[in-house]
Order: sequence, then C-alpha cells, then structure tokens
Amino acid sequence: MKTHSILLVLLIGILCSVSGQIPNKGFEQWSNFGNYEDPTYWGSTNYSSSGPFYAITKSTDHYPANVGSYSVRLENDASLNPNYWARGFLASGYPPPSPDFPITGHPTSLTGYYKFDSHGGDNMYIHIQLFKNGSSIASGTFTSATSVSEWTPFEVEISDYESADSATIIIAAYTANGFNDIPLGNSVLYVDNLNFDNYITSITETTSSDSPIIIYPNPAANIIMVRTDLKVMENCILNIYNISGALVKSEILTKNDQPIQIEDLSSGIYTIEIKSGEISAQQKLVIQQ
Repeated sequence: MKTHSILLVLLIGILCSVSGQIPNKGFEQWSNFGNYEDPTYWGSTNYSSSGPFYAITKSTDHYPANVGSYSVRLENDASLNPNYWARGFLASGYPPPSPDFPITGHPTSLTGYYKFDSHGGDNMYIHIQLFKNGSSIASGTFTSATSVSEWTPFEVEISDYESADSATIIIAAYTANGFNDIPLGNSVLYVDNLNFDNYITSITETTSSDSPIIIYPNPAANIIMVRTDLKVMENCILNIYNISGALVKSEILTKNDQPIQIEDLSSGIYTIEIKSGEISAQQKLVIQQ
C-alpha cells in the first residue's frame, strides 16, 4: 500500500502545451492519506512515516502572491537518520528517476520559485530528467547550499536533446543524488509554481486551462470510471498511454461515470488523457491485474 500511496494521482486538467504539462505544478491540489497529505500526483517520503514527523507539508506561504493559495514545504529531521521519513524528498514519478508525465514540444528549462533555510551544509536539490521510449536522454539540476529567505526564481537548464516524450522531477531539501544520501541538518525548502521555459507570473497562466477529471478506482484491475467537469462531452475521447508513451486504448466518452474496460491491459503505470476540442486533461492510472 505504501507504493500505491506514492502513485495516487492528480485530479487537475492541463492544456497540451509546453507551459502546462507539469502536473499540479503550483501544488494547489492535495490528497489526504489519513495522518498526512501529499501534493496530488506527487509522491513523498511521508508514506513511510507513522508520525509525528512528516517531511512534506502544505504551506500557505506561496509565490507569486496572486497565484494560488499554497506551496510545498520540504523539511529534514537529521535526528531521524537514516530513516526515509527524515528526508524532505518529493518526486513526480516512482521509483525515481523514471518516466512519469508525458510532454510535448521541446522544453529547454524548468523554472519556478523557492526559499531555502540551510542547516548542517545541506544543499537544496531540484532535478528534471527527460525520457524517450523509456530511456533517459536529457537532464538538468539546480542545487545550492545558500539560505534564501525571500521567494527567489530558479531556472534549471536542460541538456541538449533531439526529442522527448516524458519527464520526471525530483525536489529535495538535501542533496538527493541517490537513495543513500541523507540530510546533514534540519533544512527547510519551499517550492512553488513550476513551469517549462517561462516563469508563472499571473493566475491566468495556471487556471485558464483547468478541466479537472476523476478516474476511479485507482489502482484498478478490470474497470475504471471516468468523471469530468466538462459541461458538454461532445467529441470527447479517452486515450490510455503506457509508460513508454505508446497509445494502448482509445474510447469515446459520452457521459460521466462511464465504465471503461481495462482487463486487457497488463499491470503497470499508465497515463489517461481526456481530449475534447482543444482541451486535454491528463491523469496517472495504476493497473494491477
């Protein structure tokens, strides 16, 4: 169940454009797992903790002030080393780094905003990795041990590549190059409003394309049900892609709570895409046969 908690996913729709592909990029959606919350779609070290310390929390300290209501707060507790729940660690894919959310276009950088309170020599760490057909083809990392008390923009330059079909993002309040790295101090990192190539500066850049969808149950075995906020489900198509980005199923949606048969798909991680006109919404699906 711990792995399943990491993989439970976003309920936010996004336009199929370079600027809108990062799931829950403003950390506005959060999922409740009993004693803790995780930003929807993202997986954290919270799943391994039984409390009272949870490294990933929702914060009302966010930026820009006119965009959204929350940011993500990552905190280390070095006194709990080497336990995973001591680490302020967040990833869009599991196990990281692995292909996670699909991308289109050709992003050259990851942007966003952060604040960092460094202790014990910790380096904050933001990493993006791009994939093509399941293989890593480009990456970029931003890391710093300097404390920054005010919200500050960052840019992670992505190395040269020809084309990519998916990406994953890792964020940590310590140097997280591998699972054996541990925090050196009780550092705190805030991150908000991730984006490709351009900084988010206004609310319209994050909400104009929202079209939330719910797909349940998730994980699923034989059937999934689909619910969307689309007012008119005309020419609405559901596509299912495997982790390599290949289209494995396509269905026409005519109503909410429409059952979709998935017993012909093998166990694994998939991406659900709902398309209606120019709107494209995506969500992760875990199939367990």
